[in-house]
Amino acid sequence: MTQPAPVASPNLRIPEINGLRGLAIMAVVWHHLSIALAFHPPAIFGVSSGMFLINGWTGVNLFFMLSGFVLYLPYAAQKRQITTQADAWTFYKHRFFRLIPLYYLVSISTLVLCGRLAEPHFRILREAATVATLTFPFLPGTFVPTSNWALWSIGTEMLFSLVFPLLALLIARRGIWPVLVCVLLFSLSVRGIRMLDPPDKGPDWISDALLLGRLDEFVIGMALASAYVHRTCLRWPTLFSGTLSAVLLLIGWYGYEQCINRAVNFEWKAILDNVFDLGLALLLMMVLNGAPSLRFLRWRVLQLPGMACYSIYLWHLPVMNALGLFKGNTQPVFIVTAILGTLFLAALTYRFIEFRAAPDWRALFLVGPYAPALTTAASTPALHDAALQPSRQIG
Repeated sequence: MTQPAPVASPNLRIPEINGLRGLAIMAVVWHHLSIALAFHPPAIFGVSSGMFLINGWTGVNLFFMLSGFVLYLPYAAQKRQITTQADAWTFYKHRFFRLIPLYYLVSISTLVLCGRLAEPHFRILREAATVATLTFPFLPGTFVPTSNWALWSIGTEMLFSLVFPLLALLIARRGIWPVLVCVLLFSLSVRGIRMLDPPDKGPDWISDALLLGRLDEFVIGMALASAYVHRTCLRWPTLFSGTLSAVLLLIGWYGYEQCINRAVNFEWKAILDNVFDLGLALLLMMVLNGAPSLRFLRWRVLQLPGMACYSIYLWHLPVMNALGLFKGNTQPVFIVTAILGTLFLAALTYRFIEFRAAPDWRALFLVGPYAPALTTAASTPALHDAALQPSRQIG
């Protein structure tokens, strides 16, 4: 009897994921730069361009979704498992040494070099203590550290890492889709309640920093990882998927702009997050289905910043602050220096802190035999087993 041909296991090395990270980190850096520039979006043919130019903070949505996807991918593929307490501790140990060394290096450097520890203020000392003990997300006065606002989302990522083993266990027992539905309803409820009294600007302590209102983005990523491994991703025509994704993203951006300008009630932002995230999910499904139109995500100019996005994310605000960009030093020379300085520091810590044990630096920077392939499946090693970062300062 003829045996059926075995189904090939899915490729767990997806170079386009790094390209998406590259787009996300560029959006976040642009957002903070636009704050320093006090940028006012121009009107084009009488239509405001703000929906495209002031929503760079939405890179955080993509980062969180990719975190859930990449972290859960090896578990969905049964390359790893969490069934015992020892498995959970192994996961925590790995995450700690992946994230915390660079976190401490940047945090301590920032606090020391900016001179904040010399200020005899209780607020500064409290912030330093909570950053040092990783407890800053738990207090409404410290969840956005003034020394580096970007840390708020690192705290959210850490909280997701804490609950990840529990989520993986629930999914193993109940299935991904019941868990996803419950989390979607829970996070929407949290956001809806919190948006009745929205923050003036920036993230909200409970719905954003404490993970409660953003958990759905991580779990959407986990669901997409499961669908990718089990080959159940929707395979709509590329034109239809791309058009629908673009429409949903545009609705989200337009709605966010209206909320930020208080043209509509801020409560609408709660559901806009779901609309925007659905657009991102469709975009990610197109990537997973190998859409040729998204092959540009393999370009080195996108992959490199995507691979080093954790370092770029942690360094960009301290460098901008050190050069006084938020105090009016926005001449081109300061902007260029901030960008180049960030890239220089990020390259160093990416190589010597994040991947200090990597045997070949060329693989980290996609040079030589590791250069990205543009027309065939890339053979570049999967250097990141977890996504991390973003910053979302609204307004």
